Amino acid sequence: MEPPSLCLAPLRGVTGLVFRRCFMHHFGGFDFAVSPFLTTVAGTRIKTTHLADIAPGRNLDLPLVPQIIGKSAPELRTLLLAIRDLGYTRADLNAGCPWPMIVRKGRGAGLLRDADALRRLLDTGCELLPGEFSVKVRLGIDSPDLLQARLGLLNEYPLREVTIHARTAHQRYAGHVDLPAFARALPACRHPVRYNGDIRTPTDLARLQAAFPSVAGWMIGRGAVIDPFLPARLRGDPRPPAVARLRAFLDDLAEQSAAELCGPAPLLGRLKELWSYLHLRFVEGEMLWRQIRTCRRTDDYRRVLDAWWTRDPVLAEIPDGLPPGA
Repeated sequence: MEPPSLCLAPLRGVTGLVFRRCFMHHFGGFDFAVSPFLTTVAGTRIKTTHLADIAPGRNLDLPLVPQIIGKSAPELRTLLLAIRDLGYTRADLNAGCPWPMIVRKGRGAGLLRDADALRRLLDTGCELLPGEFSVKVRLGIDSPDLLQARLGLLNEYPLREVTIHARTAHQRYAGHVDLPAFARALPACRHPVRYNGDIRTPTDLARLQAAFPSVAGWMIGRGAVIDPFLPARLRGDPRPPAVARLRAFLDDLAEQSAAELCGPAPLLGRLKELWSYLHLRFVEGEMLWRQIRTCRRTDDYRRVLDAWWTRDPVLAEIPDGLPPGA
């Protein structure tokens, strides 16, 4: 059987450049990544710092597709031209971010409400990157019917693929994915579809592959941050998970992040964001997370982690993400 096409999902504050580099060095398993979203900006010039995370010379470990969030077609054009000037031939439109502040502004999943705005963005993206522009969406905002109403619009364009997170924006990341709604959307989309949502174990992927054999690929975000061994295991890596590999990854990530970020406060914030997921991979991880969460300085963090490693921590089994019988 051909190995599954696996994409690292964009998680803002987590899956940036340093994370991607360290992840591929220590674990691997992904075919490509979609970057945490770049916001469109007013004006006709894009600062180099705005594109630092996607700088091609620093993204040699894993092929990258830049993702953009916005609602202005002229601003999208400016940003896409800057991305294209860097040498990228692909880009992705974020029409799925569920956070209320973004949705209320008509960005992210809020684009699904405004067919005219979505059309203008698709016009621009497909003009500048014909056949290489893709879109990530949710099933809807408050109900899972809105995407179904927008698929006719998406079908008019020569998109590379459509990634569907099988939840509504209202759900954010809570509750279960809505597989019946995804099953209705899948045949109605003429583009290759990439599934996203609650792939936590090999069993989850096997069930989804059996239920949806026409899906072109799989996007994994939180599942890979909770269990960094997962993507390689999905591709047949026989090595058992080991605490030593996780520790080496974390040491590498902390060292590279310290060199990348300006000061200890951003470093501590980044490490806490990672541990908000990763603690679930350990037995008694909730206790560790409570201690990390209250750290005020990087020295406090190092003391907590040093004490944790001396306990010979044990890896926890990750439960399936999909509900029973889904």
